[in-house]
Amino acid sequence: MVLNHCTTVGFHSDSQRAAINFGPPAEIKICTILETGVSEEETNKLFDYWNEELNLYSLKVIPLIYRKMARPGFTGGAIFSYLYDLELEPGCDRILYLKGRTIGDIVYEFFTLGIFLGVGLKLEIHGAVDSKTHSRGYIKSKYISTLQILFTSPESTLVHEGYHMLGCGHQLFMEKCYIQIQKIKTLAREKETEEGFFPTITPEGKKFQTRSAVLSEMQ
Repeated sequence: MVLNHCTTVGFHSDSQRAAINFGPPAEIKICTILETGVSEEETNKLFDYWNEELNLYSLKVIPLIYRKMARPGFTGGAIFSYLYDLELEPGCDRILYLKGRTIGDIVYEFFTLGIFLGVGLKLEIHGAVDSKTHSRGYIKSKYISTLQILFTSPESTLVHEGYHMLGCGHQLFMEKCYIQIQKIKTLAREKETEEGFFPTITPEGKKFQTRSAVLSEMQ
């Protein structure tokens, strides 16, 4: 499965965004998995930052602590192998894994820093969202390497992957993303959408209006 990795989403335009009617307020319930060492306080701070961005679209994300656990594997691929097997249970609109920081991560940070300084190749991936349904993803929530300080932060990574969870792809300018958010909010109000579920939509326009539809696509 192709993943939407964390890179630049696009440049914002306040005037274009202000011209779009995003409709009434809506909430998205995020079933959040905390890796050992990631606290609920840290999680709430990340979500507060994310909600500052989403307030521009009359949206709010609600973190629901799903479970606390050791990392299912070192790589992002191992994390996704675990996430793919999880259903969107009643009360969950999205699933987000908050990755912590281990001794192995610190060693890898030094390795990737050496590669970057040597040949200019940036190997770190700070987060990703699945490309089939845009319903689950992960971010590095306690990753404080030299490269991350230079390029990103846990807060900005969460905001970025949050746009993917709203169905936005990668684009230079954000106008298409604004329209996508308008579409998904309209979809959430349609009768065909499962009650209590905030639907998902892909950049190509494929809609998932029930949790069972998401599960079918992931299998």
